[in-house]
Amino acid sequence: MGSYVVDTNALLWYLTASRRLSRRAKAVFDEAAAGRALLHLPAIVIAELYFANVKEGSPMDFERVCREIRSAAQFALLPFEADDALSFDQCAAVPEMHDRMIVVAARRMNAPVLTADPMIADSGLVRVVW
Repeated sequence: MGSYVVDTNALLWYLTASRRLSRRAKAVFDEAAAGRALLHLPAIVIAELYFANVKEGSPMDFERVCREIRSAAQFALLPFEADDALSFDQCAAVPEMHDRMIVVAARRMNAPVLTADPMIADSGLVRVVW
């Protein structure tokens, strides 16, 4: 079974059926929905999803979405742990703190990141699927 770490835009675009989600990323979400992959959601992704939803005028029922994510077998929530911050220096190629937290989670899980973010992709720190 495949294992992936999901960044915020990938999750948002999946949840809103956006055309911005790449075919490959959509295929991974579909594999996970079919029970053939596990999607790890770092805590920062859920926080960023909340703020993106508010910024867009709350088109999603955020509480409902969170309940569905928690109960869906294809998603695993990843906490941010204090020890994760000890890896920040090793991930300095990703300058933005929230993205760095996602990269740290991917390295901890030894999993590629579903992301369109060029800073993450260009860092060379993790495998990227897009």
